[in-house]
Amino acid sequence: MHPESAQRTEQIVLLLTQHQGTLFRYIFNLVTCEADARDILQETSLALFRKFDQYDSARPFLPWAYRFAYVQVQKHREKSARGPLMFSEDIIDVLALDMERMAPELDHRLQFLEACLGKLNPQDKELVTNRYALRQNVEEMMQRLSVSRRTLFRNLELLRLRLHDCVTRQLQAEGLL
Repeated sequence: MHPESAQRTEQIVLLLTQHQGTLFRYIFNLVTCEADARDILQETSLALFRKFDQYDSARPFLPWAYRFAYVQVQKHREKSARGPLMFSEDIIDVLALDMERMAPELDHRLQFLEACLGKLNPQDKELVTNRYALRQNVEEMMQRLSVSRRTLFRNLELLRLRLHDCVTRQLQAEGLL
């Protein structure tokens, strides 16, 4: 492989890796199903890889990538037009613009959330991780922890409030709220 070609390949891989979460959130806000969003992310990544020679590295990557993701969402909508109820094209356009506008704030919130999760005691962090990151079944969690449904949901609600307050305080401290 030519050294310049290898360098461009490395650059796109690094950019895709760095922005994968943000691109997924953008796509997931435009479709109704997580599995569809993951498929669209893969298609978007392939399209970005194939067209990377057209990318101007002097410009921000995400706005360029959002356009590709938007096109892939539209292609998905066309393929599944006979499927379950979908958003109108006008709604998709509004959501896409909102996601582009909100992406930096969401990134800050996620960074602060990660820091706030690190402040939880191990049991609380495990509870939040199991339920929300690993999507563990409520029934399994109740049985494993030997708690009632009410207790489990109360504990999760208290943790969500603590995390929300922690993120809000950090946003305020950084002047982002």
